[in-house]
Amino acid sequence: MKSSVLLCPVNSNPWSAASLARPIRSEPVKKLEGGRMNCRLPGAVTLLAACSFATLSAAQDAGLSQEDARLNQVYQRRVAQLHNDPAKLAELRRQETDWIKQRDQKCGKHAACLAQATKERADYLEQLVTQQQPNPTPGGKIPQELLGKWTIRKVLPTDTTTCLDSKQAQTFIGTEIEYRADSFRWKTTTVRSSGSSTNLIGAQEFAQDNSGSRSHVDFTQLGIVASAVEQITINHPDVKIAELSQSGSATVPGESVLVEGPNTIIFDMCNTYFEARRE
Repeated sequence: MKSSVLLCPVNSNPWSAASLARPIRSEPVKKLEGGRMNCRLPGAVTLLAACSFATLSAAQDAGLSQEDARLNQVYQRRVAQLHNDPAKLAELRRQETDWIKQRDQKCGKHAACLAQATKERADYLEQLVTQQQPNPTPGGKIPQELLGKWTIRKVLPTDTTTCLDSKQAQTFIGTEIEYRADSFRWKTTTVRSSGSSTNLIGAQEFAQDNSGSRSHVDFTQLGIVASAVEQITINHPDVKIAELSQSGSATVPGESVLVEGPNTIIFDMCNTYFEARRE
């Protein structure tokens, strides 16, 4: 009889809703080529293999990860809107914590329920963001400190739920973002700016804002040593980039960035974080 080997993604987040719906293994797994792992190891849980999708199908797992990443992105946009209103920002964080508890109590480990609840929460926050866009800079201008050409240099390892696998993430490396006064470009796609907002965000605040929906990232993971950095968000008309839509992302690389230094910015795509440098 042939023995089958079940493979699972290396970048699975053990604390994501998707991961918690899977069986638990008792031994670490070994990395194979192509960013995947072999789950047939001595000492591993034997029921359907250690990281089997006993509860989640591949489609359910991808859908849940995508909704987790989408929720985190729209939540960050809402946080940016309320940055100057501490009372409303505190209320948003309390509501998010309460919602996570209610969702988990209702859905348990059922992937379809988790994905639907997460989608509904993201839809709700997206409506709030649309109704209250942040105050733009005059004439839609992009801040001077971003102007120029930036090259995406590397992926930053974080404990986040992402809808990009390692192969997809690597396709961003070496591509270019260019900021002009009234627009920005990624590869061949140019997007007109309709305004931008700049906020100073501290390490504790950033970590707290990125701890929702079982996903976590902080300054230490991103290699940021400062206690606070500027976060610049560029507003723009809706745009669809075919190669990004296929991976579940509706954002444009570089539309929201952390300014780590004069020539270094950090941004995320679908909760995968990248570092870009200006030459």
